[in-house]
Amino acid sequence: MSRMWDDAAAEVFFDELKKKRGHGSSQLALRRTIQLYEQEQLIGSSIYTKMYKACRYSSREKIELVLNQLGAALENGTLQLTGAYRFDPQMPPHAEFLALWAHTVQTAFKGKVLDDPRVHQLRMYIDRNNIQYIRRNFGHGQTDEAALAAYVRTAKKQGGLGGRKLIAERARFHNKFLKTEAYQSGQENRKRLTPNFHSEFILDAKQRFVSQWNVLVFDQNRKLITERSYYDKLYPTKQEQYYFEQQIMDGESFNYANRNNLEHRRLDSMPPRKEDYTMRKEIGKKWSNPMDQIDYRFKKADKKKDDYSKKDSHHKSLLVKVLSVVAIGYFTKKIRDRKK
Repeated sequence: MSRMWDDAAAEVFFDELKKKRGHGSSQLALRRTIQLYEQEQLIGSSIYTKMYKACRYSSREKIELVLNQLGAALENGTLQLTGAYRFDPQMPPHAEFLALWAHTVQTAFKGKVLDDPRVHQLRMYIDRNNIQYIRRNFGHGQTDEAALAAYVRTAKKQGGLGGRKLIAERARFHNKFLKTEAYQSGQENRKRLTPNFHSEFILDAKQRFVSQWNVLVFDQNRKLITERSYYDKLYPTKQEQYYFEQQIMDGESFNYANRNNLEHRRLDSMPPRKEDYTMRKEIGKKWSNPMDQIDYRFKKADKKKDDYSKKDSHHKSLLVKVLSVVAIGYFTKKIRDRKK
């Protein structure tokens, strides 16, 4: 067990250890002890989540705890994770730990723009865990979208959402286009989020996940390769390079906010401009977001119905309220102008 935990978290671990060892042979007790120590090094596992909840560190200290356990360090502007700890491969996208982690970040950066590149870039590793979880547990030879739908329908005890639908949101920022070319409508990507808004999935017109993890590669030392020259050799043709850049720019991004609001803007939307890894920032200079209503004709793609997602009712009601306030202000001004 890591010495970085405080006494409260350590107490939870040893209480759990006593329960696990229980009665039985010494060989069984030893096996259970080893298993618990291994589980403690999986961020998001049951024991890790219990310890994280019990830990009395401040939000900033908890952030440093997790980053240190992961061996998180910036190398040439890119976050590398080389520590003994890693995300639990069996942690689902709706896991309690991910909500706890998001709340920790919300508290640490309350009223501020997230300006720590380590915290910002850690989101892409959470994304990787989420994508792999869906494909490994629900893929079984079917499309990514079919796997995502299966995840929604699967019982909670079996790692699914138990029928609770995903949020369907507009995906304008996930339909970028090269500045040297005109925007091509008709093949728009779609966005789906877990019910708590945190985990995000982007789907293309062929029901495949759009993700940088479709194209990025790790070296033998578990470090993410982000030298563009490496990928130019790996993807030599113009078509391959276009696909590579598109996956980098249009993919999913874990959200620290609980919904699409000002906090989402501060913690999730604004940080990429300054805190993204170097290669993505360089590629981003060549790509643009489509203009709302002019380039991005979102109605057909975003209104496509399915049986595993639904529109966010909170966001819709908030939009109605905003439009109502604007309308009231407009007509009030008209009435006043007439009286004059």
